[in-house]
Amino acid sequence: MNYEVLKEQIAKAGIVGAGGAGFPTQFKLAKGMDYLIINGAECEPLLYTDYQILTHFGKELIDTLHELLEICEIKQGIIGIKKKYNELISTLRDYTQRYPEIHIQAVDNIYPVGDEVTLIYECTGRVIPRGELPVSQKVVEINVETLLNIERCLRNGEPVTHTYMTVGGVVPNPKVVKAPIGIKVRELLKLIGIEDLEDKSILVGGPMMGQFGDLDTLITKTTKGILILPQDHILHKLKGSPDMSAVKRAMSSCSQCRMCTDLCPRNRLGHKVEPHKVMNAIANGLTTHYEGIETALGCCGCNVCSYFACHHELSPSKFMALIKKELLAHGERGIKDLNPIPKKEIGTKVVASRLTSRIGLSQYDQKAQWDEITLIPSRVTISTSQHIGKKAKVLVQAGDQVEVGSLIAQMDEGGISANIHASVTGKVLCVQEDQIIIESLDDKEGR
Repeated sequence: MNYEVLKEQIAKAGIVGAGGAGFPTQFKLAKGMDYLIINGAECEPLLYTDYQILTHFGKELIDTLHELLEICEIKQGIIGIKKKYNELISTLRDYTQRYPEIHIQAVDNIYPVGDEVTLIYECTGRVIPRGELPVSQKVVEINVETLLNIERCLRNGEPVTHTYMTVGGVVPNPKVVKAPIGIKVRELLKLIGIEDLEDKSILVGGPMMGQFGDLDTLITKTTKGILILPQDHILHKLKGSPDMSAVKRAMSSCSQCRMCTDLCPRNRLGHKVEPHKVMNAIANGLTTHYEGIETALGCCGCNVCSYFACHHELSPSKFMALIKKELLAHGERGIKDLNPIPKKEIGTKVVASRLTSRIGLSQYDQKAQWDEITLIPSRVTISTSQHIGKKAKVLVQAGDQVEVGSLIAQMDEGGISANIHASVTGKVLCVQEDQIIIESLDDKEGR
C-alpha cells in the first residue's frame, strides 16, 4: 500500500482523532516526518480507556504502527505511556523486539502529559512553538484508539461505528466499554446496569477538560468518558460560567502570586502563556492592554491554573477562554515565538495523584475494568459534525434501511471533513439538519 491509498482508506473509514477534538486523520498523517507518536498517556483522572486498549490490542497496534512508519516514511515510532504501568510497558517492549524503529516511552504520572504538545516534548525533547502544528518540528501525534481504528480499517475495512470509553465515578464497578456512536447516555448506562442516578450528575469526558451534560447527551467519536458524580461535587462550582461576581472577586482577591503561570504546562515549555497577566488586566480594568491579554491565545484549556494552582479559586482559565474566543473572533492570532525555551524549575509539574485529590476524586479512582458487553440500543442519533471542519453531507432519508457500517453522511470534499457511518442495523426514522436518527432492528442486550 502506498501513502495516497492509505489516506484514502482512512478517509473512507471516517477516522478522526479519538482522544481530542476529532481532527480527521487523513489530513494529519504527514509523510517524511522524524517521529510518529502514539499518545497512550491518558492524563485525565479516572479515565482508563487507552490503558485498556493497549492492554488488549498491544501487539496489533505495534504491528500497525510499524506498517504506518514504512508507508509514511517516518523514521521512528514512539508510544507514550505512564511509567506506573510497569507490567504493560514490559509487555509492549516485548512486542517491539522485532521493530528497532519503535520505542516505548515511559512518562511521568503528571497532568497534562497526555496533551499533544506536552507529550511530544516528553518523548522527543522538541517544543512545538505556540501557534504552530507538530509537523513544523517533523512530528505527527495520534491517539491510541485512533491507531486501533486505523488497524481495523486496514485489516478488515471497518469504518468507525463505535468508540471505547470509561464509565466511572460513583459506580460500584468502573469499566471500559465499546459504545455505539449516537447512543444516549441514558440508554448506555441502563444497558451496563447503572440505573441508580438519583442526586447524580453526568460529566462527559475527563474531570479537567470535560463538561457536565445530561442523560440525553449523545456519544460521539471523541467521547472518552462518562463520569457519574454527586450533584454537589466541587467540579460543579469549578466548571460554572464566570459572571460579574467572579470579576469582582478577581479584582479584590488576586494577589499576583504567579502560581497560575508557574504551573501552566504551556509556560513550562517556554510558551508566552501567562494567566497572571490576564488576571491583572481584569483586576485593573486593563482589558484593552494587548500585551496583557494576548497571552490568552496560547491557552490549551487544561484548567491547571483554575483547579489546582489558584489558592483563591479565581478560575483564570475561564477568563483566558473568554478572551481567547473574542480575540480569535476578531482575527487575532497572537505573537509567534518560534524559539521557545523550556523551563527546568523543580516543582512546576502537577503530579496526577495530587490533582485527583485536590478536585475531590481520589475516592472514585478505581482502575476501570474491560467489559466485552455488546451494546445494542433501541435507537441512535448520529451527528453529522463529530469532527473539526465542515459537517458531512447526509446521504440517507427517512425510511431507508441501513446496516452497521453503512455510509450515511459523506465528507465535504470542499475542506476538512469526515465520513459518518451507521452504528446499528435498522431504519432511518428522521433526518434533521445536523442529525440522523436510526431505529435499531434488534435492541436486545447481548454479551
